[in-house]
Amino acid sequence: MNVAVMGATGYAGQELVRRIQRRPGWRLVAATARSEVGESLGDWYGRSELPNVFVSLEAVAGCHPDLVFNALPHRAATTWVQELASRGIRVIDLSADFRFSSRDLYESIYGVHEAPDALKMSTTGYADDPFMDYGDASIVGNPGCYPTAFFTLMGPLRRAGITLGPLIVDGKSGVTGAGRRPELSLLMAEMAENAEPYSGPGRHRHTAEMQAATGASVVFQPHLMPMARGMLVTVYWTQPTISAHEVSRLWQDFYAHNPFVEILSSGRAPRTGRVRGTNRIEIMAMDDVRGGTMVLIAAQDNLGKGAAGQAIQHANRWIGEREDLGLCD
Repeated sequence: MNVAVMGATGYAGQELVRRIQRRPGWRLVAATARSEVGESLGDWYGRSELPNVFVSLEAVAGCHPDLVFNALPHRAATTWVQELASRGIRVIDLSADFRFSSRDLYESIYGVHEAPDALKMSTTGYADDPFMDYGDASIVGNPGCYPTAFFTLMGPLRRAGITLGPLIVDGKSGVTGAGRRPELSLLMAEMAENAEPYSGPGRHRHTAEMQAATGASVVFQPHLMPMARGMLVTVYWTQPTISAHEVSRLWQDFYAHNPFVEILSSGRAPRTGRVRGTNRIEIMAMDDVRGGTMVLIAAQDNLGKGAAGQAIQHANRWIGEREDLGLCD
């Protein structure tokens, strides 16, 4: 299968290229970049077997890909995604442009949608959801990193018909989650030995994705941590209707055939270091009996499970092949 990556020099794009090279049966035929068009991919990545040069977005279709990953920011390539899909090329979109089936909801968060007619060609969901249905879609909207960890914890409960909420979500992410564009606040000298909140309760764009995934009321506060990659998400369920033991049993049934979700016992805690560079996610649930609250925790790699790894897992499922191809570490 011929594969292309739009936005191949960003952090998620680089992770895609790395994974695609390890994926049996796939051949990278095109990679785009904003300022590196015409430069050698082999020199940039240090891999001589890569296509000759970076190409423009306009040139992608001419490289005859069967599958395209869009790793550009939202609204940067929306019309190109629509164009590729209209030609019968499958697209996994890592931007926010196809994460919502509702145009109104998208535009309330991100502004005017550049290709609203393409929404009817798309679907969205989580690659670890065994009920994910790709139907006849031409575009798959890859979820955000924080919502992926959140869904892994809370999605199985919602699927079981359990009423959730209110939920308090504490998120901690490595600085690659902020993208590759230079910013003073993200320099090593600024972030080393430092942790800080960003955005604010209710203002982070991923809050709407979390609420859409569960129907629950969500208060979400993210934080930047002094690490390059990794993500730890803690959910406080303030009015639990079942025990942590029952949650673990629901998880075990829901993820019974999943090679990437590891359910930890109370003697082990999720750690970002263990999942770094992988498509794995570690989860656990604990009861705070005195406080009447359940604490649910997930650790994942924001560039792996939170972006490129999940996108490739989606592609594997979409084309009907083993979901772990190119993702085993």
